[in-house]
Amino acid sequence: MNIIILLLLAFTKQCISTNPGVKVRLTKNGLEYANKVAHAEIVKQLQSLSIPDQSGQDGHIEYTLNNIRVKGVTPPASSISLVPGENGISWALSNFGISISADWRVKYEEGIIHISTSGSVDASVSGINLVETASFGIDKTGRPSIASSGCSDSIGGVDVDFHGGASFIINLFRGTVERKIRDLLQPEICEEVTQIINNDAEKSLATLQVTVELAKLFLADYRLVAPPAITADFIEILDKGEVFWEAAVKEAPFSPQPLPACSDYSRMVYIWVTNYTPNTFLYQAHTNGYLKYNVTKKDLPDDDASYLNTTCKLKCIGTIIPQIGQKYPNSSVELHLRSTSIPKAVITSKTLTVELDTLVNMWVKTPNNASAYLATLNVNVSLTVEPKIMEEKLNGVITNHSFKLSVVKSDVGKLHPSLLNLVIDGILTVAVIPNLNVIAAKGVELPMIGGVQFNNTFLLLQEGYLLIGTDLQYKVEKNNALYFKECVYIKPILSFSVAWKNDNYSNILQDSFV
Repeated sequence: MNIIILLLLAFTKQCISTNPGVKVRLTKNGLEYANKVAHAEIVKQLQSLSIPDQSGQDGHIEYTLNNIRVKGVTPPASSISLVPGENGISWALSNFGISISADWRVKYEEGIIHISTSGSVDASVSGINLVETASFGIDKTGRPSIASSGCSDSIGGVDVDFHGGASFIINLFRGTVERKIRDLLQPEICEEVTQIINNDAEKSLATLQVTVELAKLFLADYRLVAPPAITADFIEILDKGEVFWEAAVKEAPFSPQPLPACSDYSRMVYIWVTNYTPNTFLYQAHTNGYLKYNVTKKDLPDDDASYLNTTCKLKCIGTIIPQIGQKYPNSSVELHLRSTSIPKAVITSKTLTVELDTLVNMWVKTPNNASAYLATLNVNVSLTVEPKIMEEKLNGVITNHSFKLSVVKSDVGKLHPSLLNLVIDGILTVAVIPNLNVIAAKGVELPMIGGVQFNNTFLLLQEGYLLIGTDLQYKVEKNNALYFKECVYIKPILSFSVAWKNDNYSNILQDSFV
């Protein structure tokens, strides 16, 4: 069941407020795909299954089982279903079977009696069925929790046949041995499953990272705002989706708006990203003085390297605004930008825009490396962003911009707005926006586990949120493959060897020898 849990809880990697900043929906199609992947991996692992040697001692008897070989496997049929009443999922496996052969050796020593015998054994267990229900919740840290809420299992048959040594005597008790083994194995299957869910899976969730560092200064908060919700058609995960300033965590003074209902279940996964998430980032960035940027000659591409010069033959700031070129020839202008109010991200059904008010201080660097103040401008910028999904990341590109400016102060006489528009537009076009696009192209990772890729993906702009719908393609990697030393079936089967130490088995052998 490990891989099912991974695929489900990967989406919870993301108290708190009633409405989420991010919502993730895993539909029946997604669960069926998870089940298909899990079943294929089970079959693959069983085909290459190796069972370690077993040994033990009980009283005067020592035993070993070695050279254990899997002779045949009947892979289980599997199915997965949603259980709203338990707020969980149910995973059913049926008709699993395995047959093994091994070499055995038994030693009996008591006083002067020393008996040793050996041989081989063929054993099989067939018709194993299991139904496990796991329920989801939320712990006090905002992490998802999981607990087994029901388990049932059955075993169709057990067959054991000893060869060599004293096997002719042991085989007289085959029926008793087989019934005892079945009685031992049947409760152990559910015990193992329950332990994996309640201990292993729950411990993994308790250490789940619920904050992610961004740009070494911010924290993305992925705590749950409510337990995962299970309906007849899907699982929904509601994440806080807020960004904090890492050095001084402080809640934004606004909350997410409610998301509208959605009845589309055709894709495997849906992800809603509300404008609350980018707006909390912008709030923290502005409040903590992160939104500032100095534009110098070094920030310009080679083709536009002379744009900030005060002296040039063609087009530069000194020819666009002549009084600057005349007062400070052979110099270079710098623009110091900083936000003056909290920027705002606005998502509509047509566009995603970012609106920000910027104060621009213009300085000039003279040939003797002295700095002189030129002017201060208020610039209200609107950036149009086209969001995209690439390699399971949400990224974007700025496709358009507009702005309005006003002069706050000038030490170089009257500055004509139309000329300043040329300067600011040029700086935005050749320096600011290209650098922002480099950052936007890096993208933000969406909540996925290793090996999961998006397929048949769409992205829609809606009023107040982005909606991503996608199918999944899973490629098994070494680090996320099923670990069958902990398989809920193999472990109980191995305990067939423990039968030598339980109830009357040792007595049966002891009676046979003496």
